[in-house]
Amino acid sequence: MKKSSMKQNIAMIVSFIIIAILLIYIVIQIAAPNMTVRIFGFKPYVVITESMEPEINVRDMVFVRKFDIEDAKVGDIITFEADIDYNGTKEIVTHYIYAINTNGIVTTIQTNRHWEDMNDAVPDSWVLLPDDVLGTYWFQIPKIGYVTDFFKSPFGIAAIIVNVSVIGGIIYLVKKGKEQTIKDNEQSTDE
Repeated sequence: MKKSSMKQNIAMIVSFIIIAILLIYIVIQIAAPNMTVRIFGFKPYVVITESMEPEINVRDMVFVRKFDIEDAKVGDIITFEADIDYNGTKEIVTHYIYAINTNGIVTTIQTNRHWEDMNDAVPDSWVLLPDDVLGTYWFQIPKIGYVTDFFKSPFGIAAIIVNVSVIGGIIYLVKKGKEQTIKDNEQSTDE
């Protein structure tokens, strides 16, 4: 087997593996979004409020990894679900750990937003259980949330569909042109 053919086969296999992993990730995101961190070890979230500015800004994408209460400490940044408006709907929030309390049976976590002087920090009004925590802060990508918001919008979805269709059409036409050129060359050599 030629080296170039072998490289192409390896590249194709690697591509298929990457695509399969991405598809599995997307399916888990849709079917069981709270399991993504447990299965893959990380998950991105887009920040939608100013509560952590200037540390983490609106539309920054925060990546979290698995949370372990045993490793958690005051000052860590975590992403969690909480009913912050007390309306029965849990929302996703990213804040600092203010306090970790345990009575030997139950461990609870209090959080706080960003304060310029952390000595002035005031705890949030809600109390969390370790199961409410989706993950601990890993890193962030500034402003990438604007891109994800675009792709979630009807206009963004339409743009994706149009671009994929145009690219698919171009590929089809290029292949048809090559096939026609090969056919023309074969006919000219037969004559």
